[in-house]
Amino acid sequence: MPALQLQPDPEREALEWFSRLRQPGSDEQLRRAFAAWCQEPDNARAYAELEAYWQQLKPPTARPRPRLLKARRSHLGKVLAALFLLLLAALAYLYWPLMQRLASELHTASGERRSVRLADGSTLHLDSASAMNVDLRGRTRQLHLVQGQVYLEVMLDGRAMEVQVDDARIQVFGTRLMIARTPAHDELVVLNGKAMVIQGGDQRMVSAGERVTFSDSRIDPVQKIDAKHADAWRNGHLLAKDVPLAQVLQRLAGYQGKRVWLMDEQTAYRRVSGDFNLDRPAESLEQLASEQQLQLHSLLGQWLIVR
Repeated sequence: MPALQLQPDPEREALEWFSRLRQPGSDEQLRRAFAAWCQEPDNARAYAELEAYWQQLKPPTARPRPRLLKARRSHLGKVLAALFLLLLAALAYLYWPLMQRLASELHTASGERRSVRLADGSTLHLDSASAMNVDLRGRTRQLHLVQGQVYLEVMLDGRAMEVQVDDARIQVFGTRLMIARTPAHDELVVLNGKAMVIQGGDQRMVSAGERVTFSDSRIDPVQKIDAKHADAWRNGHLLAKDVPLAQVLQRLAGYQGKRVWLMDEQTAYRRVSGDFNLDRPAESLEQLASEQQLQLHSLLGQWLIVR
């Protein structure tokens, strides 16, 4: 009987070629054999159909994102990071004084006045939003005014006393004095006895009935004071006599836990006088604003905008 002739099967052969060509190590001889096999039109058609089908099954390759979009997203990220840092800086600016007070040994809240008797018999009268640290263990009693204002009644027990105010030291030789910290400068008022301010290589002796202001860079000349006005805050009064308007506004706003933002810088230098109630700072502010024809606007409960 004549031998059976196997019929060529292009689809099966295309599948075999497809598998062999994708195996590692396919050489030039194999590729020439494949090229010869593709000379038959049916073989070439079968392989082309298989290749097209394979392309449909493959997952689509990710399209590269335009560089412009990447640049925009990078710029947006930088802007958001800058805004975040600004927000952190603003929060630190607003709440750092409060954190300082809470970390101090003795402190008062905004609008609060407090008297504390120390172990050596001395008494501290703390004004609103004030903070102090006290160390009475050594041969020299050490006090540190962190914020605000304090009226100090010293009990003499044979030991020296020093009050630290930022980088300045105040050596106390009297029994009654006031020390205050303000945004512009620090201040010492002596009501009884004497005290010396030492700042770097400079120093000033201040006697009863005198005051001196000082900063990081200098100590100003000593001035006479009106004792009646100096400690009126202890009784809930702010007695102002020809003082800058900004100073009075900051004092009254501080009793509400706010900071002043003056829209007109010239307004800050107006001179005002009066008796303002520190126990009712909001009413005092409204009265002062009416007299000076000012507009007051509260912002986020932290700022008092004055126009």
